[in-house]
Amino acid sequence: MNVDDIQTFSGDLRAAIKAGVKLEIGEKPVPGSTLSLKQIERLERQITDASEVPPRYQAAIETWQKTGTMIPVLEGLSTRFNAWVRIDRMFRKSMVYVSVLAALGIVGLIYFRTSVLPQIEMMRHDLATLARPAIEIRPSGVELFSIIVLILFVVILVVLIYGLFSGGAAKLGCWLGGDRYMRCCSQATATRTMQMLVAEGTDPHQAAMLGGKLAGLDAEGQGEMIYNIKGLDREAILSPAWVDYLSMMADRQYLKSRTWGPATLVLIVGGIMTFLYVLLAYWPIVSLVYDLSGNRRIEL
Repeated sequence: MNVDDIQTFSGDLRAAIKAGVKLEIGEKPVPGSTLSLKQIERLERQITDASEVPPRYQAAIETWQKTGTMIPVLEGLSTRFNAWVRIDRMFRKSMVYVSVLAALGIVGLIYFRTSVLPQIEMMRHDLATLARPAIEIRPSGVELFSIIVLILFVVILVVLIYGLFSGGAAKLGCWLGGDRYMRCCSQATATRTMQMLVAEGTDPHQAAMLGGKLAGLDAEGQGEMIYNIKGLDREAILSPAWVDYLSMMADRQYLKSRTWGPATLVLIVGGIMTFLYVLLAYWPIVSLVYDLSGNRRIEL
């Protein structure tokens, strides 16, 4: 690759970034930081000096050389990040809702500890003493339990807020089915790139490897691509129905994750907080009933 080609390729990437296209060349299961202009300058120097460059960046250069267009390059280097952003938006609202729920729970617990619980304890002690004066009335144990629950709510709120500002919504989304959506998106993009390479005369196996590497496809997805093209002729590989099917699968996976993923977060985290709050609110009353009835009180 001569100097002019390097400058042309780098110039096209710079123009895309200035236009607002988010590109990334990470190898991890989740996208890392996006490419910056300074990183492109550094990669340009590495190519000029014949130094080693990241595999996806090398795949981008090879794809550009073989196809003569930046379209598959830009699509391949942006597909995972775009899917990541979409997953983040899908789970962010649920995390905000649970954060608000945790904040309200903290305010309610503080008010309960400072204003409600002392009155309940005094009433419980007075009534139980009048009903059974010979029995020593001990605290119900709600004081300690309320401190534990309050600390737990604060920890949940801190974790949720930190996650909202550090990409935690998308990471949580990947755990709840978003990773399969990202793979389907990468497979569809890699297949389009493979078809363009095959149309330009590249060997199908090499085209599949190059397209999968460019789109950041994981080892399992790469293996599926190679397996699917075995025994297929050139016409079958270039069929547009293949990409349409993969795009449809990506949309179905997104809808599936959107249907039950955020609801799972709300049910688990919100359900636990609600259960603890209700238990804390009703426990002094239950303890009072046991004390007045003369039964052995259940301690927390």
